[in-house]
Amino acid sequence: VFRVWKMTGYGMIMYIAALGGIDTTYYEAAKIDGASRWQQIKSISLPVLAPTAITLLLLNCGKIMNADFGMFYSMIGNNAQLYSTTDVLDTFIYRNLRLNGDVGMSSAAGLYQSVLSTAILLFMNRLARKHNPDGALF
Repeated sequence: VFRVWKMTGYGMIMYIAALGGIDTTYYEAAKIDGASRWQQIKSISLPVLAPTAITLLLLNCGKIMNADFGMFYSMIGNNAQLYSTTDVLDTFIYRNLRLNGDVGMSSAAGLYQSVLSTAILLFMNRLARKHNPDGALF
């Protein structure tokens, strides 16, 4: 939830930039044809925003397994009493590497996190390609 509020401004800048790239003659032609404001949004704005929305969604799906390490670690620190309720994968990896010196467990957990994020990203990219072949990342 915190990341949503943190990234809202960035997302809005991306959407405003995409809307700013629309040629105004499309809106003028739609207005001459008698299209209402809603019809202009539905027929011009939303189709132009779709590739941007799909790209931003795919980029965020790639980060779905990552937590905000700085926020969690600054709140929890090395307080072992809070691990059972506030531990995330990033702090688990850091703690096992730094405090316990367990390189094997840390690298295995990091690999698990990376593989799962990649699988989610590939699945979502395949869905995006089915929806719009030009809207997928690869």
